[in-house]
Order: sequence, then structure tokens, then C-alpha cells
Amino acid sequence: MKPVAAKLLSSFLVAAGLLAVRPAIASTDYLARPDVRSFIDSMHEKHGIETSDLERIMGAVRVQPVVVRLTTPVPSSAPSPARSYSNYRAKFLTPELIAVGSQFWADNAEYLRRVELDYGVPPELILGILGVETRYGQNTGTFRAVDALATIAFDGARRQDFFRDELEQLLLLAREKRVDPLGIKGSYAGAVGLPQFMPSSYRRYAVDYDGDGVIDLRGSAADAIGSVANYMRKFGWIPGEPPKAPVRLLPGSEADLVSGLERVHDLLDVQGKGVVFSGREPPAGPISIFELPTPGMPSKFYAGFNNFEVVTRYNRSTFYASAVLELAEAIRKAYGQRDQAFAPVVSNAAVSGFGVIVEPTE
Repeated sequence: MKPVAAKLLSSFLVAAGLLAVRPAIASTDYLARPDVRSFIDSMHEKHGIETSDLERIMGAVRVQPVVVRLTTPVPSSAPSPARSYSNYRAKFLTPELIAVGSQFWADNAEYLRRVELDYGVPPELILGILGVETRYGQNTGTFRAVDALATIAFDGARRQDFFRDELEQLLLLAREKRVDPLGIKGSYAGAVGLPQFMPSSYRRYAVDYDGDGVIDLRGSAADAIGSVANYMRKFGWIPGEPPKAPVRLLPGSEADLVSGLERVHDLLDVQGKGVVFSGREPPAGPISIFELPTPGMPSKFYAGFNNFEVVTRYNRSTFYASAVLELAEAIRKAYGQRDQAFAPVVSNAAVSGFGVIVEPTE
């Protein structure tokens, strides 16, 4: 177990430098901007942070043009490529990532066993999220979080209020952790650690799952595992329920039925409109119907249930949630094959962590 001081260093402290690999704009009059001054005054009044400390931090912010580019919507007049789920999933459903996920499971088996008992969240779901987010910690981001958040908050093209709130949460998080916010690294959107929590989620959902007294989402796999499980449970994950199911739609009914992320349909109503479900009996509650298109091929359609919506609370995308769930099942299968020689035979079929019957292959 690492000492507290070492954990803090591994989590947040970085070598000095101004991210030379990415051109940044150092604005000498940044502190003179009315919007920045208003933010500083608000932080001082609401949270009692010394103005001089806030001026030191905000005066050191380096505006990142690449962050503005990455977070600016493509103009509606620009041609957009055809949406392709097969191209999207190919980024994550690779033999390499599945093998890394299986090894991560083996390395953290104790915590993953315990987390399912504590939170009711299957290990493979956590591994699917960590794999898609950061490849199990291989890519947690190299931007200073304060630069990324301030760039979008004060110079971004959209959602400035949201990112200003996240900048506020970052400074509060740094105060709680007793670290310099200029040393916290993350993604171009300011997400931090193995699970890529935004600062508000870090403060609200992160847990000290290895019990060493420090919540460390960058250096502790156990804390990342427990924190993702806590996040899923808080958003309403129901143990044993399937997240989604393949469906067949009557030709021509797509426009009326496809609802994307929104669970606006009643089960009996869509069945009355000719929707046919595959697999287990669908769980109770409203459902969504979404499309996973592949150009040049027939689209696949799915019904999304409560647990699918929970996964989309991590990232509001049907592509994202579907890839997470597919990667999760692939890792579960790989891990089961890895340990099959050591596991007692219970039956000829197994129930996955998502409550889906998985028949053995020949």
C-alpha cells in the first residue's frame, strides 16, 4: 500500500512545464478580463478561497486552441460522414484491448469480486467503461485540467456555464486534496483519472475503495473500480436486468419508433406495433428503440432498458454504451476462458453479469 504522500504525488503532481507539445496562448491580460474577474470574485465569496490564490492559478492558465477546436461543433453546412457503428466499435473491440481487460480483471480480481457484492454492478461493465475511457489507464490525458476547463469556460463555443461550473469543482477538489490545481492532468475536456470523471463527478461519486485514506482515480485501480460502480448504482443500475435486446421492426416503422436515447415507449405498445424482441423477457419499465447503422448494410435495431440508460449517463451516446457493453461481454468471455481450467463445471450455460443467458460454444 502506498503512503498517502506518494499516492497524492502519483495522482496529481507532475513535472513543471507548459505543455510544449501543444501550442498554447499565454494571455498576459487574462486576469483583466471581466468574465475571469467575475469568476474569481464568485469563488472567493462562495467558498472563501483567497483572491491572491485564485489570481495565481487563473493568471497561469494557458488557453489551448486545440481544446477549442475539439469542442466546437462542426458547422451544419459542412458535409458529415455517414454514421457507422461498425467503424466506432472497431476502435475498442480489438484482441489487444480485450486481452488487456482480461489481465486487468486478473490483477484486480479481489476488488472486482467485492464490488459486485457491494454495489450490484458486474465486473465486466466496469471493465468495459475503463477500457473505452482510458484503455485501463494507458491514456488518462496530458492536458492541465485547469487549462482545458478554463479554455472552454471562457473561450469555448458552447456549454460555457457547464465548464465554468466544472472549473469551480476542480478548484474545490484541489483544495480538498491539498494539491496545486495546476498539477492536475486530464483530457481535453477536463476529465480525470482511469474512469475520466469530471471534477463534479469526482467529488460526488469517487470512493476510497482500497481503504488507504486517499481517493486516487489516477493511481489506484481499486479506487477507480469502486468509483465507477458507485456511479452506476447512484444512477440506478438494477442487478440482473439486461441493458438492451435486439429487436425487429416492421418495414417502414422506423421513423415512428426509433427514439435514440429517450425511453419514451411502452413495451406492450411497441409489441402491438409489430416490434419483436429477441432473448429474455424484457424487463418492466419504459424503453427506447435505437439504431446502430453501418453504411451499405442493413441497420441493427435494439431496445434500451433501464440499465442501458444508466450506461449512457456516463456518455450520452448509443454508440458509446453499445461498445462498452460489447467490450464488457468480450472481456468476460476471455476471462472465463482464461480461468476455465481452474473453475468447477456448474452447468452447460452461464448467466452473464447483465442477466443474459450465454450458451457455451462448441
